[in-house]
Amino acid sequence: MDVVCRPATDPSAWDALVRRVTEPSEFLESWEWGEFQRTTGKAIIRLEVVADGTIVAVCLLVPHTTRLGKSFLLAPRGPIVDSSLSADERLAVWSRFVEAVSQRRTSGTMFLKIEPNVKPPNGLGLVKGTAVHPEQTLLVDLRHSDAELLKAMHQKTRYNIHLAERKGVRVEWGRSAEDVERFFSLLERTAKRQGIGIFPRSYYVTMVEQLKENIEVAAAWFENTVISAALLTRFGNTMTYVHGASTNEHREVMAPHLLHWKSIQRSRELGCTVYDFFGISTGPNARSDWAGMTRFKLGFGGRVREYPGAYNLIFERGWYYAYHFAKRLAGR
Repeated sequence: MDVVCRPATDPSAWDALVRRVTEPSEFLESWEWGEFQRTTGKAIIRLEVVADGTIVAVCLLVPHTTRLGKSFLLAPRGPIVDSSLSADERLAVWSRFVEAVSQRRTSGTMFLKIEPNVKPPNGLGLVKGTAVHPEQTLLVDLRHSDAELLKAMHQKTRYNIHLAERKGVRVEWGRSAEDVERFFSLLERTAKRQGIGIFPRSYYVTMVEQLKENIEVAAAWFENTVISAALLTRFGNTMTYVHGASTNEHREVMAPHLLHWKSIQRSRELGCTVYDFFGISTGPNARSDWAGMTRFKLGFGGRVREYPGAYNLIFERGWYYAYHFAKRLAGR
């Protein structure tokens, strides 16, 4: 098998492979997401692996600069490798990809961090790393009726959905500047209340401008005020809940429950077959700070999707260990 790794230039071929071999459809490796990253100032790299003239793998690489003045490359859900390949063929594809990244990296790049959707083969020189994106998510299969979806939910979730409806909560969707501003205002309040970091306003504005019809703000209104909101993005067969925010006021009307139920219904109407809650944490090593969020999402039923986590390919060993030592000192 003749295998080469080269810069990718065909958006249609790229997205076709990602949509075909990933479940859920991984928007973080879509061509459009790469364009969004580029508009934020990232010097992205797109690579494709071609075997005997056929594209069998693609990978978006996003550079991140650290406080040390050094950088690393992040593949947020890649590389995406054709699942029909044999074990030997997959190893050849992965090997060529790793070799190409090593050759193409710029000076000052400490390491490559990959967060693939499937576990990479052994023998590539990769070491386990800390994931940037969630290692578990919750997927709701939309190929069911409303009655079936509701039946699969936790009883308390169903009750809260109906309660929000009785209280007069309504859900609307949009992508106007006003919609984004309302979302960001709520997000700022949520971040301050929970003590978490968020991107600047321009990040979300640019995201909506770049993804166009494939992203929208879902807003839950109560008494003429938005009290819960979510940023939803669509790629392939999947609608993904990317960011969310809510106010502390009127918690008793259970707006977030209705927000997601109505968004699940809307996603199905738009032709999606999967609703991705994008991040939970369960099991013996579950994050305690994600407990409430995880419990809320699991109430909607669905199935847990496990990712293999992060793997690092080290280029500059001294700087790599200095970087991780500095992160430990900072408690991150």
